[in-house]
Amino acid sequence: MTCEVAEHEPKVQGAKWEDSGEYGTMGLMALPEVLVHDLQSAGYYPQLTQGILADSLFDEPVLAHFVHIDTHVDIESIHRHVTAFVLTETRLLLAHVDDDPNVAPGSKPRAVTSSEDIELDRLGTVMVGRTFADPAAFIPGDKPVEVSLTLSWGASRRIEAFPETCGDPDCVADHGYGGSVFSEDVMLRVSAEAEGQSAVDRIAEFAGKLRAAVFQARLRSRR
Repeated sequence: MTCEVAEHEPKVQGAKWEDSGEYGTMGLMALPEVLVHDLQSAGYYPQLTQGILADSLFDEPVLAHFVHIDTHVDIESIHRHVTAFVLTETRLLLAHVDDDPNVAPGSKPRAVTSSEDIELDRLGTVMVGRTFADPAAFIPGDKPVEVSLTLSWGASRRIEAFPETCGDPDCVADHGYGGSVFSEDVMLRVSAEAEGQSAVDRIAEFAGKLRAAVFQARLRSRR
């Protein structure tokens, strides 16, 4: 996994998306237009997320993707987080962009980014949960109103550490470090009530393609 902090949305000088079928181009960067559209529709630093993905693809074609944005509102601020799931022939790419919570008052906003790629045959669990509104009347082809996707790729855990503060912007004392321990997995839930039925349909389609790709990768690894 790689982590970076950007001062603000980078401006790409002279960049221009060209209409070339399913794919557009921005200099050497090529992403499917539908992926670019979904990042722009999310409305949260789309060019920054595009750049992260372009740096991670290494010219592999994109087989499927899903873009998910979370917004958390508290008394003093709004926190946003976008995650792009991108499936290639060999890997699952995850690109995360978050608001930096440690920005000094009056300064420009900053975004914290991280990216990682997981080889498909390392995905030990691809669990898909579906919720149906009227199960007694179910007929084949009915769409779920909620889909959850849980991914796990190992028994290891990762530790994220950060310097503690006392809340005083002028304080220079050492307050030690805090941190969290995370299991190496991802859990995503999308509901028609919150995100709309089209978002549920998209995550269901992505989950199906991911499961099929993982199945094929496992077969290849056993040969």
